[in-house]
Amino acid sequence: MELFNENSKLASVIHKDHSLLPVINRLGIKLGFGDQTIRNICEEKDIDINFFVEIINVFHYEAYFPEKRLLDFSVSMVIEYLIKTHQYYVNYLIPENDRLIELFLLANPEESNENELVRKFYANFKEEFVIHISYEEREMFPYVLELNEAIKNPSFREQFRQKHPGFSISGFEKEHSNMDDKLDDLKNIIIKYLPPNYDQNRGNAFLNNLFMFEKDMKNHSRIEDHILIPKVKQLEKVLLNHE
Repeated sequence: MELFNENSKLASVIHKDHSLLPVINRLGIKLGFGDQTIRNICEEKDIDINFFVEIINVFHYEAYFPEKRLLDFSVSMVIEYLIKTHQYYVNYLIPENDRLIELFLLANPEESNENELVRKFYANFKEEFVIHISYEEREMFPYVLELNEAIKNPSFREQFRQKHPGFSISGFEKEHSNMDDKLDDLKNIIIKYLPPNYDQNRGNAFLNNLFMFEKDMKNHSRIEDHILIPKVKQLEKVLLNHE
């Protein structure tokens, strides 16, 4: 599969893979960019060109994941992107899933065990997912940013150690549950067990949104698991060496 580079025209990128639209939005770019290249747009918007190119390629091509290059980016840049991704989930994808599942289930006037199973499983998934990303924003991300500040600013190190005795990202790592599997289970319930009298157009719309959500979540998890957490472990070793 073709990979994009800084000389690619962003309009051509979207034509080749429209699923990148929400990705470029949370990287700070809206539609209306004419025939400008990625380099032109990033320079105009003061966006890191290399980070932009690597992220859209990660989402465009599943087998592409340049860990060494991604590890070169600052933790603050990675966290800023992850938070914008959370905002996209909470402000758009989850409400859209809520809307689509209700349209889908209400289209079948006869309540069934299968309908109730889908409704309950989705409600449980949504609740766990919101708790998961809230935990990251409340606990994990502030810890990482404070660790980064402690390394850059020696005067902050003692305050950091007092606030986080025995500091280690491994404690957060244990809480980093795999939501991908739960979403996969929900998709399988819909695909395998729905009665044949469901509204297929509404069912397909809901399922398509779940597949889009799943793809985005997997890339989100890869960035956290293979970039953010290893990078934080490196920073922890650096801080230990300053003791």
